[in-house]
Amino acid sequence: MICPRGLTLIVLASASALTITGCGRDLPELGRVQGTVTLDGKPVPGAAVGFYPLSGGRQALAIVDQDGKYELTFVYGVKGAQTGSNEVTVFWPDGTTPTAAIPAKYNRESELKFDVKPGKNTFDIKMESK
Repeated sequence: MICPRGLTLIVLASASALTITGCGRDLPELGRVQGTVTLDGKPVPGAAVGFYPLSGGRQALAIVDQDGKYELTFVYGVKGAQTGSNEVTVFWPDGTTPTAAIPAKYNRESELKFDVKPGKNTFDIKMESK
């Protein structure tokens, strides 16, 4: 018979193993990505940042916080973005423009591209309205 404490250890070990392996998913090589997003020098809280690998594959997303900071998530519980060249867009997640219009060159006609490397990456997105 397994005691409650032993059962707890088994459950915790199993949960840890699933988290580490991504629930059995094969993940591509990822790099952690963080940075700040500003428009004319001011933070853009509530905006979303998307990194889309040019080689194909899953996008990574983040929501910008009150200070303009973001950190990408690849899948639930896994931080980062696929390594290699990524097209980057900044957009309002609900399609509205609450306080500022994001210029097309950062949005639907994005000119932003970043090369994600393994390890930690910092990409600040300094948008200009003009």
